[in-house]
Amino acid sequence: MCQRAFGAFYAPLVIANTIEWTSGKRKLFASSNVSQRGFCGDCGTPLSLENFDDDQIEIATGTLDDPERAPPILQINHRYACSFSDGIGGLPEPDGDAIADNDAWNAKVVSYQKP
Repeated sequence: MCQRAFGAFYAPLVIANTIEWTSGKRKLFASSNVSQRGFCGDCGTPLSLENFDDDQIEIATGTLDDPERAPPILQINHRYACSFSDGIGGLPEPDGDAIADNDAWNAKVVSYQKP
């Protein structure tokens, strides 16, 4: 379910006891009979996973103001991972020209999402 909700190979989540939403209003979608997912009502960014039977909230790590403060400490449901996902970090990077082109493209992007 997380792969579809995030449109990615996995969903990096961190369990939070308390959370302060600093921008916008979160919308909720009952994604299954046991949980709901929160997302930004303005841009659609996936934000959270919450089970109906507890008060725990799992927050999408990449949406935190400082994701470095929440490094992963375990993996859940790894047995469902795409067969190639573990090797992604070992793939070669583009050559210098492609990196420079990408850096130039990134430099001209103005994001309208919360920094």
